[in-house]
Amino acid sequence: MLEFLSMKEGKKLLFVITQGVVGGAQKNVFDLANSFKDTYEVSVAIGGDINSDLSNKLESQKIKTHHLKFLGRDINILDDFLAFFEILKLYKKEKPDIIHLHSSKVGLFGAIAGFIYKLGTKHKPKIIFTAHGWIFKEEMSKEKRFATVFLAWFAAKFQDKIICVSEDDFSKALKYKVAPARELYVVYNAVSPDKFLTKEKARAEIGKMIGKELSGDDFVITNLGRLYANKGLGYLIDAVKELKQKMFLVVFGDGPEKALLKSQITNHKLQNNIFLVGDISDASQYLKAFDAMALSSIKEGFPYALLEAGMAGVPVIATNVGGIGEIIKNDETGILIESKNNKALADSILKVYNDKEFCQKISVNLKKVITKDFSFESLIEKTEWVYKT
Repeated sequence: MLEFLSMKEGKKLLFVITQGVVGGAQKNVFDLANSFKDTYEVSVAIGGDINSDLSNKLESQKIKTHHLKFLGRDINILDDFLAFFEILKLYKKEKPDIIHLHSSKVGLFGAIAGFIYKLGTKHKPKIIFTAHGWIFKEEMSKEKRFATVFLAWFAAKFQDKIICVSEDDFSKALKYKVAPARELYVVYNAVSPDKFLTKEKARAEIGKMIGKELSGDDFVITNLGRLYANKGLGYLIDAVKELKQKMFLVVFGDGPEKALLKSQITNHKLQNNIFLVGDISDASQYLKAFDAMALSSIKEGFPYALLEAGMAGVPVIATNVGGIGEIIKNDETGILIESKNNKALADSILKVYNDKEFCQKISVNLKKVITKDFSFESLIEKTEWVYKT
């Protein structure tokens, strides 16, 4: 652990996140909470399912958790009203010195609750918000974009510091005047060196998940992430349909688009080629089973999946959205394509399929860049610096 983390601060650090499902924001919370537990008195408040993946992982590390039973991702006026007072009550009980909010919804509710809490006490906690990709970067009407920008701007009035996970998020925050530059910080996501299963072991486990024995010669690609519309998985499914070669796509994750994606797979008669395996805890350990990772996103912050793939030595095909272009350089550290283009996805997959020497080059280069410029130590050090400024 870094030298400046060696002394116990004696301060309370509270993380608050809307839901504990398998996802990048949740991984970020776990990594930070687990890293700071010897420095601060850490606890994590989580909305949604009381028995979530995140809560189980935190409890395994003996990190205190709080369940916010009324807090959920979807808008519900009554539940949202109750969730606000639930958060405020938690602040009064825990008296945290630092409140670190994750996700747009809790970034608003949690920040306003923090402001009200500070009005009624001499205790003045610092309120930090991490934007894991601004909502207003998604495709939407002008009216909805105006509303989401306004809400981000309004929430920022009650947040002391905002962490952006990419330079793209930072520049978008300035463009839309969410907050002044002095309140914005760029802290990239990062991964520690994971213990990956061998290719043979990983393929055997993946074979069990999809009910199909995979040989060493089978060409298998993957996608890790939530099943949301902004992940562009429909384009990836269409790309698989266009390919003539026998191949398999294994998609990790769950979400509201699952039924629609399953219908698309069925309509294309790809049930024997594409498999939605759902939420798998620590799915990254299976990455060596795959010949490539294809990220088809329409909107992104800075995806953990490409960092994990890079550490596993898996070639990455990704759309040039959000912060992806800050790490993937086309034909150098991966293949970078435009979004919403199933033809470009199909062509890129074929390139990986046909050119093993090229795959070796880009995967080696990506791992070097991640190790050098996106270290886990840097994530912890920069986050600590935001806490202390």
